[in-house]
Amino acid sequence: MLSITWGTKIINVLQADLTPVTGTLYELDTDQFRKDLKSLEDGEDGMPFPDTHTHNTEVTVAGVTYARFIEIINGYSITFEDGQYSVRLAGSNNNFFDVENGILNQNQVQVISGNAAGLIVVVSGSGVTSQDKLDIADAVWDHADGDFMVKIIKNKKSLEKTGAVWELVIFDDDDVTPILQKDLKDKDGNNITDLEAGVLAQELATDV
Repeated sequence: MLSITWGTKIINVLQADLTPVTGTLYELDTDQFRKDLKSLEDGEDGMPFPDTHTHNTEVTVAGVTYARFIEIINGYSITFEDGQYSVRLAGSNNNFFDVENGILNQNQVQVISGNAAGLIVVVSGSGVTSQDKLDIADAVWDHADGDFMVKIIKNKKSLEKTGAVWELVIFDDDDVTPILQKDLKDKDGNNITDLEAGVLAQELATDV
């Protein structure tokens, strides 16, 4: 069962609480995880302590659904029960994998982030090719700066038409300056010119 060592602010996750996928691969339902954290916060032991996380739920704008975001805060960290297995984080964009900033207490467990640069959940009628997804991922991971990754996850995004071509734009903290721009192409590799913003992307969140 999920537990929190309140004195040290360590969130303890047992291997038995994870969902087996195949072999040594397990999955953590991060949405259920944050609900369990909230239950612990509301308990008698947890009430005197600060919140463990923030949660921004899925939001639909112009027909495009942006994924939920969960962030561990206030000095809390996560420890998975030690062992030679992998954990895939599913159901949200999050900072659970962040060793550099002290969110994940690293041991033998390999934690696999499911974060998506585009934050689009799934809307039918994909105009985003596999190469688009790879290009966006490359643009993100070219920046080793963790602050950049947080901006990609949390900041304002829009689908804009430049000339005749649709593009995905992600903005800096001022909501004005673009930090990532990507032309969107159809499945034949041609620029998308006739697509309405509300009927855009499929699987951008799942494959990037």
